[in-house]
Amino acid sequence: MKIREIFQDRIITFSNLLTSVRIIAGPFLGYFIYKESQTGDARYLWYEVIVVAIIIISDFFDGFLARLMNQVTKLGQYLDPMADKLAGLIAMVFLVLYKGFPLWVLIVALTREVLAVAAGIILYTRVDVEVRPNIFGKFCAASLALAGTVYILNCEYSLMGVTIKDFSIFLVILLYVLGGILYIKSYAGYYLDKKKA
Repeated sequence: MKIREIFQDRIITFSNLLTSVRIIAGPFLGYFIYKESQTGDARYLWYEVIVVAIIIISDFFDGFLARLMNQVTKLGQYLDPMADKLAGLIAMVFLVLYKGFPLWVLIVALTREVLAVAAGIILYTRVDVEVRPNIFGKFCAASLALAGTVYILNCEYSLMGVTIKDFSIFLVILLYVLGGILYIKSYAGYYLDKKKA
C-alpha cells in the first residue's frame, strides 16, 4: 500500500476529528501537569482529570462511531493507534518528570514502540505485510490511562500490601508484554512464510 492510498477515503470524518482531539490533548495534559507542579494550584489537577477523561472518551468513541456511522477510513485506522501512542508517551514523560511515575516504565514503553515501528517497516518493505493493531493495543492504552489517573491523583491506597500505584504499573507492563508476544507470534509466522515462498 502506498501513502497516497491512505488519503483516498474521506479524511474529515467525525471519528477522525475525535482521534485528532486525542493527539491535541496530549500536550495540554503535559502542560497542566507541569503547571500544577510549579504553582501547586489545585485547579490544574482538575484540568488534568478533564483532559484524561477527554482522551479516554475520544478513544472509546472514535472507533465505535466510525463503525456505527460507516466512516471507517484507512487514515483513521493508522491515526487511531498513533494517537494512542502519542498521547500515552507524552503523558508518561510528564508523569515521570513531575508525578513520580517510574522512569523504567517509560523506557519499556519507548523501547516497545521503537521495536514495533522497526518491525512494521521491515515486514512492509521486505514481505509486503501491513502490521495492524491488535486488541492489546487498546488494553494497553486503557491501562496507561488508569495508571496515569492514579499518579495524577496521587492515590496511595493499598490492599494486602500492594498499592494501587503498583497494581496499575503491573497492569501496564503485563498488557505491554502480552501485546508484544501476540505481535511476535502473529507476524513472525507471516514473515517466515513469505520468505519461504
